[in-house]
Amino acid sequence: MNATEKFSKEVQRILSERLTWLIIALTAAGAVWFSLNGTGRTASDAFIVNAAKSSAFLGAFLFTMLSLVQFHRDYKNNTDVIILTSTDPVHHQIRRALALICIGVVTTLLISLFALPYGIIKTGDYFQVATFLTAWFLIFLCALVFAVLLASGFYMLTKRMEAAFLIMAGLIFLSKALESMFTLNPSYLFYWVQTSAGSFSDLITNQFQIDMLLWNRLFCLLFSIGIWALGLCSFRRYGRGLIGSFFTNCQRVWIPALLVAALSFSCISYIFEPVFDDSKPMDFSGMMSSGTGIITSFSSEPQVGNPDLTLMDKVFDLVINAKGRRLSGVAKYKIKNATGKIQILPVQINTGLTLGKVKVNGVEVKAVQGETGELSTANWSIELPAASEYEIEIGYSGRMGNDNTILQRVKYGIAKGYVWLPADGFSPVFDINVSEDNTFSGILSLDKNLEPVFARGKGEEGATGNGKTEWRFTGNTGTQSTSIFAAEYMTRSFEAGGLNIQLKYFRKHDESVTEMDAVNVIKGAIDYFTKAYGPLIYNKNLTMLELPAYVSGGFAAGNMSAMDETNFNAEGYLPSESLSPDQGGGIDVLIHEIAHQWWGLATMPMQDGVSNWSAEGITCYSTYSFMKQYFGENYVNERYLKVWQKGLDTYQNAFYIQHPEYLGKLSEADASNIMASFEHMRLYDIMPLMMLKGEKSLGGSEAFQKKLSQLYMAHLGQPITYDDFLNTTGLTKEAIEIE
Repeated sequence: MNATEKFSKEVQRILSERLTWLIIALTAAGAVWFSLNGTGRTASDAFIVNAAKSSAFLGAFLFTMLSLVQFHRDYKNNTDVIILTSTDPVHHQIRRALALICIGVVTTLLISLFALPYGIIKTGDYFQVATFLTAWFLIFLCALVFAVLLASGFYMLTKRMEAAFLIMAGLIFLSKALESMFTLNPSYLFYWVQTSAGSFSDLITNQFQIDMLLWNRLFCLLFSIGIWALGLCSFRRYGRGLIGSFFTNCQRVWIPALLVAALSFSCISYIFEPVFDDSKPMDFSGMMSSGTGIITSFSSEPQVGNPDLTLMDKVFDLVINAKGRRLSGVAKYKIKNATGKIQILPVQINTGLTLGKVKVNGVEVKAVQGETGELSTANWSIELPAASEYEIEIGYSGRMGNDNTILQRVKYGIAKGYVWLPADGFSPVFDINVSEDNTFSGILSLDKNLEPVFARGKGEEGATGNGKTEWRFTGNTGTQSTSIFAAEYMTRSFEAGGLNIQLKYFRKHDESVTEMDAVNVIKGAIDYFTKAYGPLIYNKNLTMLELPAYVSGGFAAGNMSAMDETNFNAEGYLPSESLSPDQGGGIDVLIHEIAHQWWGLATMPMQDGVSNWSAEGITCYSTYSFMKQYFGENYVNERYLKVWQKGLDTYQNAFYIQHPEYLGKLSEADASNIMASFEHMRLYDIMPLMMLKGEKSLGGSEAFQKKLSQLYMAHLGQPITYDDFLNTTGLTKEAIEIE
């Protein structure tokens, strides 16, 4: 028989065994169960991706057992000597591993017969073929392939079924345990069973997550092949031990060559991983303690890299290539030099971009790259000659880089159908003074199906040709940068809180925005909070922008308030029995994010482990107050008060809360992890109840909110400490803290 016939016979033999079909049936049954009982922040997560992730763990475990049984069967039946002397032993091991991988493919295809129509029906218009293929083939199928290669490799290396199984079980559980190992900041490449890429969008491309998965799967495949090749080098020959067998097997040069190549390229793929950069961790040395909270100290005079230089004018010409996922541009600047002497111009740009040709007053000069800073910022410098004024021209190009610290979540980037560029990714930014009269303008060339949204300025649509549209941008006076978002947006305009509001959301969400009456709810919330606390710090215009789900949350910057797509789901995708307003999607979370515009994040205690004071708590209280006025008391009793009380009861009944003396007997790390597990209850449940207690102490919501208004107006976006709150309201800790 030729090689193809032998391989076909091996596949048929494995498929003829009842154990194989039992493994396939159990894996498929698990996939169906996980699909029917899936949850998630988006429809894609709930009905496709999370089901594939959970099925991958089950499948990896079951296919590990199947692989070990198949590789152990010859030794168990005392037929290994006969088989390995009647056929090429190396080819026999290869055929068996490839046959098991084929069984994994068959299993995936069988599951797809259910998962594909189920996913289409449940997600409806949100279904994306790329998301389905990513979930069930990149995540699930690859997990089966890796399990086969690793299990067979470890078995051939140890020749002990129990040892190989224990190693594999440890690796499977380690892949799951990495999700909670934040202090180690594990690379996303190590998630060999599942993936750390989460919250797949229903509305736009998930290319950023797919980028992570592709590189993750490349690294894991190379490493798995390396372990498998090590097993091929080590599987026992008749009459020889491990060392003798190793030298005998390595006489086939291609086997050790495969081992060295696979492990070497896996190391290379790890070292040169392209998705995240080498940004420094955030510097929290500027934190200070006040009251029971820890806050960020702000300087009234921000420090700049070179205060002798002042930017007077900036013009750019930027082309975004969504298909190639790159950008290229030229920026021109006019700068004044207060001393007239030789100066060093500090330049900041996204880590994925490089500076090209640089001209100073018409003369080409060299830009020198320095250290990488925080948040995907690369620092460059340009030496300027002695002069009082400069005209500088800088060319730049590349592909966005992303910060790899803590979350390892891709935000910035260019993909077909979606663009998000940070300020230093839109154009080079100078770390110098900026004149109050500085003008900032330029031309942005973008795919004609995309509409740009600028954080600090406005754009006007210009000429269209060759599939591109030119947008004329005018920035806010006194600024030198803007972030940009671009997608197929729909816009609804209205007035609220004395502001002209533009709600920009993804086209696929038009029906949901209508069903949840989003415009009237947002208008009502902004009017309510403006009347209760005071006007927002924006000028006349405010853009409310929808973000992809994988951003997970929102932010406020410039004249923009942004929140992710789960805020616009009428119900969300958590189980229907869950009433928590702090999870899932829907109107509650939408209002919660709007309330953050007044209270920001500045009151967060930075996990000091003691204080309940936080922006989240006061925002939850504000959301509750609006919802009570908008939907009625029964609504907030069910979705807020009962949830908060349940969280308080859980907290107070916890063993380490009732017996804090036992915390002292634990290691510092363990004690910290235990207290961190209570953080959500302290911030989202206990503090809102403290606010209600304070409300009662002051005689009702009207009097209490009047004090909160004084607190808000006195700080206007600056940090607010617990002491600030107590001093303004006239309350004491004893009057509001929960015993």
